[in-house]
Amino acid sequence: MAKHFFKSIAALVMCLPMIMTSCSKDDDNSTTPTHNVDIVSINTAAFYDKLGITDVIAETLTQGLIKVTDSVLVYDQQGLLVARLGAESTSLQTVNISLRDLPDGTYTLVAWQTACSGTDPFWLLLDADQLATVRIVQLYPSTIGCRNAIGLYTTTVTVGSGTGTLNAEIESMGSIVDIRIDGLTSECDYKSARLVVGGENPAIDGFYLNPDRSGEDRWVFSDERTEDSRPIGGVTPSSSINKVFTLSHGEKVFNLYGTDKTTNEKDSLIDAVFTLNPGTVATFYFDLDRIVYQPPYCGPTADFAAWKADRDAGLLVTDPCFQWGANLQTVHNHVVSHHQWWKLDYEELTMEEGHGWCRWYNIAKNFFEYYCFETESGNNLIVSMCICFDPTVPVSVANASLILQGYEYAGKIIYPDQPENIYDIFFSADGNIEVTTNTYEEGGWQIFYQPTDPEDLPLIIPVN
Repeated sequence: MAKHFFKSIAALVMCLPMIMTSCSKDDDNSTTPTHNVDIVSINTAAFYDKLGITDVIAETLTQGLIKVTDSVLVYDQQGLLVARLGAESTSLQTVNISLRDLPDGTYTLVAWQTACSGTDPFWLLLDADQLATVRIVQLYPSTIGCRNAIGLYTTTVTVGSGTGTLNAEIESMGSIVDIRIDGLTSECDYKSARLVVGGENPAIDGFYLNPDRSGEDRWVFSDERTEDSRPIGGVTPSSSINKVFTLSHGEKVFNLYGTDKTTNEKDSLIDAVFTLNPGTVATFYFDLDRIVYQPPYCGPTADFAAWKADRDAGLLVTDPCFQWGANLQTVHNHVVSHHQWWKLDYEELTMEEGHGWCRWYNIAKNFFEYYCFETESGNNLIVSMCICFDPTVPVSVANASLILQGYEYAGKIIYPDQPENIYDIFFSADGNIEVTTNTYEEGGWQIFYQPTDPEDLPLIIPVN
């Protein structure tokens, strides 16, 4: 009987988003005032509402594929388990769990919610006899579907001194990530793409339920897993969108890999910097057709549609620093803040003849921002550039992007010291920034920004 009950409890934890870090929720749980109650009430829909997956859960419940499980573990003041309570439901209804059979006293109450499918659990409850050791872990390393999201609530209750209902607000232990990959078609080189946690980050197997644990002490880590067993989620040409749940939290480097359809080898496509917070809903988006010049989107799902609309309208992936006279640190801070999702590569200042002391920033696969300063110590910004080294991307993409950004096309310009080169020239709306574009002989192009030079104005050849 006990063994059968353990299996039922193990199956309970199957559907909840991202892990809580050492932030306010953990601290709140350990300092929550004692509640005089005899009923614990859990609104099962509220947890899924916060994660934006209520429709997914409701549809799966209707199909009879899962049950929502709400479980309550009750510990005495010595941290020993005195009761396991719970309820299963096939609809998103409020569940009431009675504490009336408990002896009078003060207890630590741990409630968690997930969904389970039959007798095949995704999560496993371990060492539940003591509050110090009780934890929930994945049964095996794999992608966590959004239906397997899991949440937790802990507090202190007093039983026997009165009646009352405790509304347990389940909080997600992880986050939802909506993975979207464009360009992954039956005609492309890859049969699938997979987002994984970077190899330098330890894999997270699960979490402890003790409210006194906080920060990294809250998590159950596994250092034995390989990179391939740290998956966030994958997509295929027939299913290029995948909504998943992950326990990974904080700022991490994530790797996107493509599996070659011919050789079955894994190609590294991009490294992305992704910050995930418990209880949030995020989108990871990448377009294989724009791999040369467009970084990924790694941010709130609520902001994704507007971001993508801008990108679909034109290039708009670069936002150089135009604080003329600024020092290197100011420029660096600007680049980092505007390309927070891309794992930036850059080098130290080097002397470039005709430009000054310069630094390159790789902001996409073959796309760079380039800044030049007057001094070797990185003082006085004098030039900003954007450079694409891929010959398959025409300079018209750059010109169209400048127009979208509000620059006004003024015509062509030929500089006396470069008679062989013809540039397109643009000006900012206020006339203070002069921008030229041109292609390289070997392919690719550059956008060159500088303060407007009055000596250049007579050189402009207007184009109707």
